[in-house]
Amino acid sequence: MNGTDSIGASSSTNNNENKVNKSNDAMGKDEFLKLLMTQLKYQDPLEPMDDKEFIAQMAQFSSLEQMQNLNSTMSDFVRYQSLSQVSNFVGKEVAVLNSSTGENVVGEVERVIVSDEGHKVVVEGEEYPLINIQEVLS
Repeated sequence: MNGTDSIGASSSTNNNENKVNKSNDAMGKDEFLKLLMTQLKYQDPLEPMDDKEFIAQMAQFSSLEQMQNLNSTMSDFVRYQSLSQVSNFVGKEVAVLNSSTGENVVGEVERVIVSDEGHKVVVEGEEYPLINIQEVLS
């Protein structure tokens, strides 16, 4: 993800970029497969891996892969749900707090920016955090 999606006069969303957040201590499916293949490669041919143990490991691998796919899907869903909700501000007149001056700016929301840093509205060419909206006037 590039961090921002805009809605309004210049609308763009990028559906092709996805990232899965990984923690350093979690084993991914690639690492799990490498470990399993190494285990199979170096097992004692006279005492091969127990069938039940092998099936259990394959079930763990399958569960891991499904959980990663679900996590990715849910992340995308939450992002686009959020984008859908905040896009309702486009075209509405709002009073937004200018943090620099402490004054309310009244104007029409030109577009909405959704990024990893937080949602913003663009009013009269200036970006304001979504939480700075004081009132929706129309």
